[in-house]
Amino acid sequence: MSKEQIIFINIDDSGKMTPHEKVCVYGAIIFLSKKEKDKFITQYRQIINDIHCKYCGQDKNQGCTGKCPEIKSNNINPKDLRRIINYIKKYYLGAVTVDNLNVYDYIISSKPSKGRFLDYVLRIFIKGIIKDLIAKKVIDPHQDLHIILNIDEQPTKSNGYYNLREGLIEELRYGIKNYDYKKVYQPIMHQKVYITLSYLHSDKSYVVQAADIIAGLVRRKSTKGHLGSTILDNIFEYLNYQIFMP
Repeated sequence: MSKEQIIFINIDDSGKMTPHEKVCVYGAIIFLSKKEKDKFITQYRQIINDIHCKYCGQDKNQGCTGKCPEIKSNNINPKDLRRIINYIKKYYLGAVTVDNLNVYDYIISSKPSKGRFLDYVLRIFIKGIIKDLIAKKVIDPHQDLHIILNIDEQPTKSNGYYNLREGLIEELRYGIKNYDYKKVYQPIMHQKVYITLSYLHSDKSYVVQAADIIAGLVRRKSTKGHLGSTILDNIFEYLNYQIFMP
């Protein structure tokens, strides 16, 4: 009997697909076991608990309501951001950057088309992460694979042929035949693929918050170039997997 492998892929975005912005980015942090994920959450929570009170803006004499703003890459000082990145970079990180200027106008101007395209971007991104982990012999393509996929709560649109979960399973397990372009994409997994997909509020999920920080830094680096410190400017070097689209 095939032994099931499990990985946790956590994704958030930064920027919007619009002609008014240069790029939009999806960032990801991946855990290769539940033990690794739980360890990350424990230590990341401690970092956030250490720093979040200075950003809540509440009058401490009035007592704390516990409603602190979510920590993001653009609302904390460089010292605290460096501390977070120094910890996050120990894990498998990924990013996909979409060059909005190279996306067809008919896609950007149509909400359904934009949703389908972003759905496609996510599938290609996640498939690329799996392929990279197979190449590094972290995932065995001949064993069952269970993907726990957590995404910031922004449900993608579908054109009726796919939704994200089913589209991913088809890509990974069965491959894709594109009759229009006479291309066949072979499956990369040869046993069962299970996907548990959850849309989470990032302010209630430390793993999605971490993905948001990755996405935010990658986008800032892509648009501004220099971020003011070596640790932040090296964000691309910390990415285990990175692609650019279209």
